Amino acid sequence: MPKCSDVIMEKISLSKTVAIGFPILLLLYFFYLIIFNIPQTYIIDIGAESDMDSGKDAYLSDLTAQGRLSARMFIEDDTFRNMTGSPVYFNFTAKDGIFNDTKITAELKFRGDSDLDIGVHKAYAWKPLYMKSLDNYTLAKRFDEAAIYALDDRSIYTDYDNMSEWISANIPKYSTIKLYDFSPGILVNRDITYKDAEIRVNQTFRGTHSFLVYLKDSLNLTLGKQDLNSYNGRDVYSVELYDPDGNLVFKDTMPDDGIINNSSRKMPPLFKSFFKSGIREGSYELRFVNVKGENQADDSTITGIRINTDKIVTQGTILPLNPGTLFFELKRNTTLKFYAWHGDAVQNITIRGTIKKDVIITKSLLSKWISVELPQGNYSLSIKGNLYLSGANFAFKSGSIFQPYNYELNNVNSDWVMISNYQVKKDKEGWITAKKVFRGSELKLLDNKTIVFGLMKKGNNDVMLDEFKVSLTP
Repeated sequence: MPKCSDVIMEKISLSKTVAIGFPILLLLYFFYLIIFNIPQTYIIDIGAESDMDSGKDAYLSDLTAQGRLSARMFIEDDTFRNMTGSPVYFNFTAKDGIFNDTKITAELKFRGDSDLDIGVHKAYAWKPLYMKSLDNYTLAKRFDEAAIYALDDRSIYTDYDNMSEWISANIPKYSTIKLYDFSPGILVNRDITYKDAEIRVNQTFRGTHSFLVYLKDSLNLTLGKQDLNSYNGRDVYSVELYDPDGNLVFKDTMPDDGIINNSSRKMPPLFKSFFKSGIREGSYELRFVNVKGENQADDSTITGIRINTDKIVTQGTILPLNPGTLFFELKRNTTLKFYAWHGDAVQNITIRGTIKKDVIITKSLLSKWISVELPQGNYSLSIKGNLYLSGANFAFKSGSIFQPYNYELNNVNSDWVMISNYQVKKDKEGWITAKKVFRGSELKLLDNKTIVFGLMKKGNNDVMLDEFKVSLTP
């Protein structure tokens, strides 16, 4: 018969083995997941009894009483709920840890005609999960999770693994492209060359404005600024330079003139120079932002610009105040728009170039947008000022016109749509499966353990929710 002491020692030895062995097995399992890239999968069968069971690893938040979800419904053996409001939330408690580089794939099976956005706790930076408008387009090319859609299906494309090469080979120059979660840098015109010169823009602009410039080595900029002092509060401009990928390269400010009341007293223009070295050659966006802090009005003007480049054009809508001549080039048929905001904007404008057009602004057209259709070509127009203009990139000397992009970035009726992280498929029964990929770094766990996805629908149409699946890949 074994001694009592021997039995005790055996029990202690077994306890040590369990205490040491279990963490080792857990660690080995974790390394197994990483080495073999094995995903963990969690599924919510929406409409089934478990979709409300908060004791499970995955569940749908009960929002029936709030009118965001219908009661459980059935089609034969298929269960679902109608999403009748927004947002709704899906909860997943991962068995293992979530790290910054963990790949999280969310997959929704549904039916409906509403656009859907998805986000993760706690910022919920909503991103498109499904866009109904893309039903009118054809998938032309997919690069991992990114997709390029064409309005007119050519069906035959020259294939490249590199996205920039594929775009250059298959999308005609100056086509209109709409971007989602893509930097415009991918569409930059790389055939531009820098000329060492200095441009002076003797024009006054009110409010925030954006310009496109081509730089090499440095930014050397001088601005004139005058406050109107029509409103109480300080008037400050933020001077900002962004690279083609939207990264802030330089930022500085032009201060207030010292008058912070609404006396309408004007000081002489303030001049300030800005310099930034070490700039890589290329196209940049230069913004003059009328900071709206204490003063909620655009109560400052830029009275002049001097910059070390021969290439500078406006971007977006502009508001020039004084007389001047604008030059522009259209690569396709385009609509210009004019908006006269008060009586000083009554004027006759003659557009000269490929064709000639007169734009007559009378008092009856004040506070209305006036549209003018123009064909491809080169143009100029002279204005009295006090007028909003949009539809083209305007230059102040004919020689400073340049095309920063090989394509026109357009958010309405575009020929092409490029969207990052977008995967949508439809089956024969009409169910849609949409996927969105996240990284662990994009989310914050609820109570340090639960991933929460928010789903937002646009419009009043109900959406039939069938299944929500999440895969976690180490």
